Amino acid sequence: MHTRNISRQVIGSNLVQSSSQVNVLAGFLNVPPQKLKLTMLFSSAVSGWNPSQFHASCDQKGATITLVSCRQQYYGGFASISWTSQTQWLTDSKAFLFRFKYDSTQKRVTAEEKFDSNGTGNHLLSRPNYGPVFGYKHDLFTFGEGQTPLSDVRAGGNTSFNVSSLFYNNMARNAGEATLEVLQVGTADGLEELEQPWLSGFPWSQEDAKKVQEKVFQYDPKQAGLSVPIINILLCGGVGAGKSSIVSTIDSICQSRISRRAPHGQGTGSLTRMLRKYTFVQPETKKPVKWQMWDSMGWGVDDYKRGELGFILDGNLPNKCDLAGSISTRTEGFKVQPSLQDRVHCMVLVVPCNAASDEAYMARLHEMRQFARDRELPTLVFLSKIDTYDPDVIGNDLAKTYHSSRLLHLVEELEETAGVGGRKDILPVKSLSNEMGPTTELSALMCKALEQALYAAEDYVTEYGDRIACNITSELSDSM
Repeated sequence: MHTRNISRQVIGSNLVQSSSQVNVLAGFLNVPPQKLKLTMLFSSAVSGWNPSQFHASCDQKGATITLVSCRQQYYGGFASISWTSQTQWLTDSKAFLFRFKYDSTQKRVTAEEKFDSNGTGNHLLSRPNYGPVFGYKHDLFTFGEGQTPLSDVRAGGNTSFNVSSLFYNNMARNAGEATLEVLQVGTADGLEELEQPWLSGFPWSQEDAKKVQEKVFQYDPKQAGLSVPIINILLCGGVGAGKSSIVSTIDSICQSRISRRAPHGQGTGSLTRMLRKYTFVQPETKKPVKWQMWDSMGWGVDDYKRGELGFILDGNLPNKCDLAGSISTRTEGFKVQPSLQDRVHCMVLVVPCNAASDEAYMARLHEMRQFARDRELPTLVFLSKIDTYDPDVIGNDLAKTYHSSRLLHLVEELEETAGVGGRKDILPVKSLSNEMGPTTELSALMCKALEQALYAAEDYVTEYGDRIACNITSELSDSM
């Protein structure tokens, strides 16, 4: 069953997992489903049934939905006004209770029911030692200090909402298996398509895209005044980041057809086990290009020795070196004194959009970034899987990449967390997935990212040569 991607609308929730659930909640609220935004403020699975933590997270946050899940039954209540830590009854004429059944296998809601206010008032109870409570006689009681969650069901309910006793009896009976979340209710208006791109002058036209492509594939280090005949670019990233997919996509642009040159796909570990060098040809002439990409094994928990990245960057390791084994100066083909030609000239960190907020992934990225920083090596970020991150804007038209406000927010976040040189060094890319060949827009994104990597490498080689020349001059001066 096809479901709409809701990752741009539902933030942090483990209970709201499908568009069917969003549609039902939006229907209860009488808002268009695509406009509803839910942000998790509190979860019993994370913070326990802790009233103090609930108030610390949820007080003065405006409209919220309290959602309880138990055995595929969902119960909850909506409050249009803020919770507080003061002991008081609050009248909220817009408040309501609800329940629905959810089939997690089919990812769809199978039954739903809404219970409106009956007009008597006292809809919400705020107390510092209580979680959210709806109704004068606790039509929906969630938890309280020293009380079993969902257990305080009082006789003679149905005092503030038109709800039957079956509502809370079913919930209380299975309280030990329940999970509760409080979700802030907002609108997704801020995540719509931008009228103006946040990066202007991108070569989307077929003519401009071809110019960038020619510039990249006809690049010649000697014409740029460099002392190396070939530029080395290293792809580095976690398992499943899309490094090998990037290699295959570049080769597809060269061949004007789908290339399956680099192994890639879904799995639990890295499909790249060796340090692999990939060379390419010019799309038109099929002459070899004068830059090459190195694909390293994706970092995981145990199977990538972080310190060995230094050997790769310094050019010590040969092509097809087994990275899954132990690396040392005794490794076959190890270059004890690599030249500038052997070194990596630009490191590209591949970050899939959904990993940008993953603390563990970003922590490993910073470790890898430090190796480059110690060598004054330029580092760029290729932001991958952009189409699945914002399917409503980018998924339908790659030319709208820089019109995606959601992608802009992510890039702004990465400016702070990735440790690179700002927005100019974070480059969105799209690998071949549901296309039968490289499109103009896909090629434009990839080639523009490659262009920036070549420019960064050019600056590094020039600077490196200047440093060597300066050191030689200094040594000569000292010897005289």
